[in-house]
Amino acid sequence: MDKHNIFFTRATYNLVRLDWAIIMLIALAAVIVYWREVDWWRFAIAFLLPDLIATFPGLYIYYARRSGEHRSIPGVVHKLYNAGHSLLGVLLICAVWWFLNGALELAMLAFVIHLGGDRSIFGNIYKPLGTAFEPVKHEAFARFEKEYDAAGNW
Repeated sequence: MDKHNIFFTRATYNLVRLDWAIIMLIALAAVIVYWREVDWWRFAIAFLLPDLIATFPGLYIYYARRSGEHRSIPGVVHKLYNAGHSLLGVLLICAVWWFLNGALELAMLAFVIHLGGDRSIFGNIYKPLGTAFEPVKHEAFARFEKEYDAAGNW
């Protein structure tokens, strides 16, 4: 993937997932080592916050309010998901948390663990506009992938 070829192959996608697995495991190790110093209520809130911002509302709209294969939902839901599941979004939430509480704390590692799990375990990175909220292969991408794979690329 580069600035002219903005797509993942299966191999590059799996490498990104591996990177996030390593980041998640490092954060998880820090939480385990210092588990007595973690405020577990704050950890739980921090862990759930990215999903409360847009995943749960998006899933509600997607499953309860829409029908069809792609079940289009308002673009703002994709944008909220991407903001809540980005490092910039997490840094902004941590900055507000720090401002309100006077310090960062180990509970904030829940954000890194959450993002790492989403990306490495579930394979969710960002949600592009024009695609279904839940993973459904876009027809145009399926055609591209078939042609790319037929050429012997991976």
